[in-house]
Amino acid sequence: MEKDYLYYKNNVSTKPDSSLIHLQNALKLNRSYKDKNWEADLTYGIGYCYFTIQNYKLAIENFEKAIRLADEIGNQNILGKAYNQIGVTYSIQNKTKIALDYYHKSLKITENREEYNDNTISVLGNIADLYIMQKDTVNARRYYQMAKQLGEKEDKKLNLAVVYNNMAVSYMTSNKDSTEFYLIKAINIYKNTGNTYGQIRAQNNLATTILNFNSKIDFPKALSYLNESLRLSNESNDIEAEYFTNFYLGNYYEKADIDFRKALDYYNKAYDLIKEGFNNESTVELYKRLSKTYFELGDFNQAYRFQSIQHKIQDSIFSVEKNKEFIETLTKFDVERKNNQIQLLNKEKEIQRASKRLIFIVSILLIVPLILLAVFYKKRLVYQKTISRQDKKLFEIEKETIRQQNLIKGQRQERSRIAKELHDGVGGKLSAINIKMDQLNTTNIQNDELKECIGQLQDTAKEIRLISHALNDSELSEIDFVDLLKQLTKDYKLFFSGDIHLNVFPVEKFGRIDDYRKHFLYRVIQEILSNSIKYSEARNINIDCTFDDRYRFIVEDDGKGFDIGNVKLGMGLNNIKKRVETMKGVLHIDSSEGRGASFIIEIPENGEFKN
Repeated sequence: MEKDYLYYKNNVSTKPDSSLIHLQNALKLNRSYKDKNWEADLTYGIGYCYFTIQNYKLAIENFEKAIRLADEIGNQNILGKAYNQIGVTYSIQNKTKIALDYYHKSLKITENREEYNDNTISVLGNIADLYIMQKDTVNARRYYQMAKQLGEKEDKKLNLAVVYNNMAVSYMTSNKDSTEFYLIKAINIYKNTGNTYGQIRAQNNLATTILNFNSKIDFPKALSYLNESLRLSNESNDIEAEYFTNFYLGNYYEKADIDFRKALDYYNKAYDLIKEGFNNESTVELYKRLSKTYFELGDFNQAYRFQSIQHKIQDSIFSVEKNKEFIETLTKFDVERKNNQIQLLNKEKEIQRASKRLIFIVSILLIVPLILLAVFYKKRLVYQKTISRQDKKLFEIEKETIRQQNLIKGQRQERSRIAKELHDGVGGKLSAINIKMDQLNTTNIQNDELKECIGQLQDTAKEIRLISHALNDSELSEIDFVDLLKQLTKDYKLFFSGDIHLNVFPVEKFGRIDDYRKHFLYRVIQEILSNSIKYSEARNINIDCTFDDRYRFIVEDDGKGFDIGNVKLGMGLNNIKKRVETMKGVLHIDSSEGRGASFIIEIPENGEFKN
C-alpha cells in the first residue's frame, strides 16, 4: 500500500492515469485494515489524479468524500488540502465565487498553524491568482507577498517556486527585470527538485516575457527555452505543456522571425491537440493567432473562420454578472478574514487594553472630529483644483478640435472650388485647344512634331481631370469607401511604373464607414500614396485594410525610406497627422533609410478605443 502511494506522489504530474490505478489498488488493500487516515489520504489522491487528467466532476466527488472522511477523524491536513483543491478545480472552470468560498474554508483551517504552512502558502497564492484574473495586480501581489514571506521563512522550495512563477506573471506586461528575476528563481528550484511540470511552464513564461518586451538580443535564449520545453513535454507526455509550448513557438516565429508559415505549423500542432480533446480557456488566444496568421498568408476564408470561433468563445467566457458577483465575494472574504485576525489579536491583548479603554475613547472623541474636518477640507481643496484643471484641459481640447474641424472644412471648400475651376475652366480650354489642333493637323499641316504635342496635350488634359476628381469632395459622399479605394489605386497606377496592391477584409465592415470618416480616411490614404509615388522610388506599394475591434490601415512600400528622426513635418504629413487625431485615432510611422516605409493608422469604431 505504501509503495502504491509513493508511486502516486512521485509520478502524478506526468503519469496521472497509472498513478490513479496504483491508488485504487491501495484503497482496495486498505479495506481489510480499515484505516480511516489512509482512506482519507488515498481518496484525496484519487481526486487529485482525476483533477490532473481534467475529469473535474469525479475530482470534486472524491475531494468531497475525502473531506467527509477527514472530518470524521479530525484530519485537519486533508481537510485544508481538499477544500483548497476543490477551489482550484472550480477556478479552472471559471466559477470564481464558489472557488473563493472553498479557499476561505481551507484558510480557516490551516492559517496561523505552522504544521500546515504548505497549504496556507498554496491558498494565498490561489487567491492571488483570482485577483490576477480580475487584472487587479495590486491585491494579487499583496497575497503573493504573504505567500512568499511564509515560504521563505519555512524554506518551502516547491511552494516558493509556484509563488515565484505567479509573481513573475503579475509583472509580465509591466516590468521585464522583475519578471525575469522571479522566473529564473522558479526555474532553478524546479530543476533542482526534478519538477518537469513546473520547469516547462516557467521556461515558457520567460520566453513569452522576452517576446512581450521585444528584447531582440534575448530572442535566441527564448527559442532555446521553448525548444527545451517542447522536448520535456514530449518526454513526459504532458498534453497541456505540449499545447502551450507549441502555441508559444508559433508566437515566437510570428513575432521574432516574422515567419508566418513556420508559425502556422506550430499553431496547427496546438490546434490538433484541441481537436484531440484538450480544453482550456486560453484556446481563444490560439484562434486569434490562427486568424491573424492566415490573414498574413492571404487565406482570408480561414482567417475569417477562426476569427468567428474566437468571438463566439469570448462571448461565453466571463459575463459582467459573474465579474460583479466575484468582486462582491472577494470583498466579503477580505472583510471576514481581517475580522478573524482582529478577533485573535483582541483575545491576546484583552487584559492590556481594558485599563486604557476610557482614555482611548475620550482621545478619539476629541481627535477624530478634528482629523476628519482637516481631511475633508484638504480633500475639498484638492478636488476643486482637480476639477478646475480638468475643465481647463477639456476646454482647450474642445477648442483645438473645433479649430481643426473648421480648418478641414475650409480646406474642403477650397478643394471643391479649385476642382471646379480646373474641370470647367482649364480642362475645358485644353479640350477645345486639343480639338482645334487635331483638326488643323489632320486637314492642313500633318506634322509629326505637332502630333506629338497633341498627344502630350491630351495627357495633360487627363491629368487635370484626375486632379479635379481627386480634389472634389462631393463624389466621396456618393461612392462606397471600398470602391473609392479601388478607384484611387486604379487612377494612381496610370502614373506609377510599379504595382499597387489593395487588400480589404472584411469588405462589408469598411463599406459601412460614415461619410465623415470616409472623407478623412480617403484623404489620408491619398496623401500617403501620393508621397510614396513621388519620393520613395518604390516598386511595390501595399494597402491593407483590416478590422478586429478597430479599423486598421497599413500602407507600406519597398522604396528608399527616410529617417524619421530627421524628417520635418511638411504640409502633407502634418495634414495626415491632424486628420487622424480628429478621428481620435493613432498614427504610427516606421521607416529608416534603405528599407522602405510603413504607415499604420488605427481608428476606433465608435469614437474611442476599447480596453
